[in-house]
Amino acid sequence: MESLILPKILNIPPKLFPFICNFNSYSYFLLEGGRASGKTQSVARFLLYIAQMRHVRICCGREIQNSIDESVKTVFLDLIDQYNLDYDIKRDCLTDKTTESKIFFKGFREQGKVNIKGLEGVDILWIDEAQSIAKATLDVIVPTIRKKNSVIIFTMNRYTRFDAVYNFCAKRKDCLHINVCYFDNPFVDEKIIKEAEISKQTNINDYNHIWLGYPMANNNEYLISSDSLDKSYNLEYTQDTHYKGNSIMSVDLSASGADLCVAKLFEQQNDTVWLEKNTISWSESDTDITKGKIVSLYSNWSPNLLIIDSDGLGYPIWVSIQKMINSAIGFRGAKKPLSKYALNARADGYLALKDYIEKGYLKLKDKNTIRQLEYIKKIYKPNGLIAIQDKKELRKLHNESPDFADCAMMAIYALNFCSNVLLIEDEEMNSFVQAEFEPFD
Repeated sequence: MESLILPKILNIPPKLFPFICNFNSYSYFLLEGGRASGKTQSVARFLLYIAQMRHVRICCGREIQNSIDESVKTVFLDLIDQYNLDYDIKRDCLTDKTTESKIFFKGFREQGKVNIKGLEGVDILWIDEAQSIAKATLDVIVPTIRKKNSVIIFTMNRYTRFDAVYNFCAKRKDCLHINVCYFDNPFVDEKIIKEAEISKQTNINDYNHIWLGYPMANNNEYLISSDSLDKSYNLEYTQDTHYKGNSIMSVDLSASGADLCVAKLFEQQNDTVWLEKNTISWSESDTDITKGKIVSLYSNWSPNLLIIDSDGLGYPIWVSIQKMINSAIGFRGAKKPLSKYALNARADGYLALKDYIEKGYLKLKDKNTIRQLEYIKKIYKPNGLIAIQDKKELRKLHNESPDFADCAMMAIYALNFCSNVLLIEDEEMNSFVQAEFEPFD
């Protein structure tokens, strides 16, 4: 077999050679794996090489880029300096002085909306940290890169199994997918290898995610394991017509421009199992339209109980809905808990949801709900109470609010704490007994 001779700037891990050799054969490239695998360096090197060979327009994008320091610009600058490349360097653009190729840097989401300005005519789009790309962003960006022979490159270490980019690329014949890790990188420093080995010995879950690039799952930090969510999705049960018609509707309202309103309907199937029957989401800044949507769904679904988000920006909508549906229940996540383990009502709801899922009392059908539930963490407070990861932190980490998960949580909160008659666990008898509760407002 003939050896492959490459210019020095293309000193990259051999496992990534197919990325270079097949660059004209694919429309998409997914390079994923753990830390120190050489993904970012390899792509930056190859893009600089291409920019020397012909005139190209290259965009390096991320979901959110608050400053140029958050981009891969530094990687390019180091390589330009190392190989003495002739570039005109400006704050947000690098220009090869010979070919006039341009490399520029962009955050896709600005003020809650996807901004595609400047992407027209791009030859190569490189999205680093692609695990942070939301599906809504991907759905807008991909059709925008439509120049003939244009290419999109994703580099990432995914958080969850249901990652938007990973699922988009999976099994596509026009996508080359390469998994690469630190032990595939001959240029990795010995100190890095030592750090990886220490991680392997001290916390195998961290090692698997950080260094091998496995999705974060089945970790004690996370509220619900991926195995439990899979069992809920595949749950089989016997339907009992005696319970036909028992149902709960929940509505999570948008708290900002990037969030969604989500409505769900859960129906009882037998003495223990509830089915997530319907899920509807919408994005609407006009609160009157949202109110009309809720009333229409309530009329069509005819639930026994309606619980609706009454926190923050949702409060005025809740007030209006209550005037039309006076039996509706308002949910405030920060309110005092009704159980002895939780920090607040939101934790009450999520712990109840976890319990229903793990005990086989809930069949989930909506994949967005399962995807969001997989990355939500529980937090132990110094006083021993359990909190749920803050929504603002979740939005920052995953570029979305957990609207689908919160909507499911509120339904189970209503079922567990707000019904006039419900099933609760008797710890001493290890069984379920009926208990009376007044509706929570």
